[in-house]
Amino acid sequence: MDDLGNQTVRVIERVRGKRGVMTDQQVGEPWPGCSVQPASSADGVPLEKSQKWVIYAPPGFPESTENVFDVDGIGDRLHVDGDLQTWFDDEGIADYVWGYLKKWEGAGNG
Repeated sequence: MDDLGNQTVRVIERVRGKRGVMTDQQVGEPWPGCSVQPASSADGVPLEKSQKWVIYAPPGFPESTENVFDVDGIGDRLHVDGDLQTWFDDEGIADYVWGYLKKWEGAGNG
């Protein structure tokens, strides 16, 4: 399968630790070959001002809505906005995972 993009996504799971403190744990290996882009763009608007993003990831990418993503080239962490879906080709073979992401608002929340 050809890469969908040139970005690497690290899946971060938020886990409640001792005394209820939330900690980040990377889940598995990073996912290269992803594409994460603003859902819409306007001329002159900096990338970091985007609030909604679209992800295209290789088949098998975790579809959990609980995970946070750290994406190469994007300063803030992102999380799933709705559900991620696996799309299949005409022969029924998984082609890619697609969905919307938004800026993660959980930073600093314990």
